[in-house]
Amino acid sequence: MIPVISIGSLKTSGTTTLALTLAGVAAAADIPVVLIDAARDKDLVGWAAKGACSAKITVEAADDEATIERLVRAARRRGDLAIIDAGDVAETIRIAAKLADRTLIPVRFSPLSAHAALATERLLTAEAGKGRRNRDWSLVATAITTIPSRVARLVETIIAESELARLDIGLVLRAAYEAPFLHGGTIFSLSDEIAPGLDRARAEAATLAYETGILGGAAGKEAADTTEFRKAA
Repeated sequence: MIPVISIGSLKTSGTTTLALTLAGVAAAADIPVVLIDAARDKDLVGWAAKGACSAKITVEAADDEATIERLVRAARRRGDLAIIDAGDVAETIRIAAKLADRTLIPVRFSPLSAHAALATERLLTAEAGKGRRNRDWSLVATAITTIPSRVARLVETIIAESELARLDIGLVLRAAYEAPFLHGGTIFSLSDEIAPGLDRARAEAATLAYETGILGGAAGKEAADTTEFRKAA
């Protein structure tokens, strides 16, 4: 299992949804996880306040480097998974990536999001000699949806400028992923009456967690093909 994962992009692209979804998979697999909410809106803190939070998930707010580092070190000592929602602030993304073993850069299917992902990559590249050794970064598609092929081709052209690995699985745009923020709990604890499409969301999320390394997947630096980006073409 990869012990510390940071998630961030210079344009809001589903960082919080991705963080909570991965945490939900970990909790369902009986893996203790600390969600470090370092994003500006603190939506994870708001989610935790709704109750129905798995006993395996702890949410901690963090607004500075010292707090993030303290929480990450404590999670490592306990052997817990730590997921940092770094949001869209450059300094927070930089700090979180420096402390993480793997950084995920979410990309929504829009040219603005794709350009922001490349800008995030450049930010991290400038920090390449700092932080933990052997850490890596990956692009992951979020809110995948059917969109005009012209837009899909443009997004793919922009993303092709990056040499970062691209995870083979992403998150399709589903109401199931938003439901926990409305009702509390995770996609593994909610009922079908509350959130339709949960079975597909759970399977998709578990596959993504495996690709990310949370469930023991071989998530390495080698580039994967752009399956999820091409699906919408």
